[in-house]
Amino acid sequence: MGRVKQVFYMAKAAFLEEQHNKRVIMGFLLGTALFGNWLNYFLQYALDMGEPVNVLEAFIVVEHHHKSILFLAACWLLIISDAPFIKKNTYLLLCRGDRKKWDAAMLQYIMAQAFLYVACIAVVSVAVSMLLGFWGNMWSSPVYNLAMDTNNHLGVKYHISFPWVNVMQEMTVPQAFMVTFIFLFLYLVLIGFLLYVCNLLLKEIYGILAVFGIQISGYLLQQEGVTGFSLMAKAIPGYAIDGNGGQWKAVVLFCAIILILALVSLWLIGWVDFQDEVEGE
Repeated sequence: MGRVKQVFYMAKAAFLEEQHNKRVIMGFLLGTALFGNWLNYFLQYALDMGEPVNVLEAFIVVEHHHKSILFLAACWLLIISDAPFIKKNTYLLLCRGDRKKWDAAMLQYIMAQAFLYVACIAVVSVAVSMLLGFWGNMWSSPVYNLAMDTNNHLGVKYHISFPWVNVMQEMTVPQAFMVTFIFLFLYLVLIGFLLYVCNLLLKEIYGILAVFGIQISGYLLQQEGVTGFSLMAKAIPGYAIDGNGGQWKAVVLFCAIILILALVSLWLIGWVDFQDEVEGE
């Protein structure tokens, strides 16, 4: 069995085992339910406007809402809070590979789980929107009115906002949907890798507290308008889209940080005491 196949096998084993974990199931259900809360606000607003919306718009609008990002990320941390995913069968997996392969498999697992989490949310938003939506490249009148609501009257009334005229000007709805999906996916992978690295260095509870603290500080910085130092703000494409490819610069930044965290984990994995971790399981 080649190196790639070994890594894939270990990642698949972790994925199948974790999918039956009540904590993981709860994270998916809670994340979808909380997303559905703002989705309901948006669709209720569209119903009151009496105009159809593009079926892809709900995901874009809700993901751009700062509070939804905070809670989606919190549910994501619940899903992967067991990082570095050391179980009683870890020794059996290590017998077929080595620490570096096992580390690569755990990182691959985090990426697969992040993709599934974002995909589930996106599918739910599209499926629900089909009840009163249309397919196409065009932005709808309700979203346009939200973007032009400079005094936030609609935001206060319906608890949803979308002050991102730049997104509507520079992209079609499918393009914005794709970029929004990529940004959320990369952000979740980043904080997933960060939690993984923190838990390799610290005990699980301290790692979770450290990453959650970064989440809260990012939210507060975003609220204060200091978006340049907020990881959470960088998960919202509206801050990056400028007509000059700013969104791809943000993607490169995300990928660079993710790569650095992966390299750090590769170095740290040689120092992990698996026996102590399994005994503490």
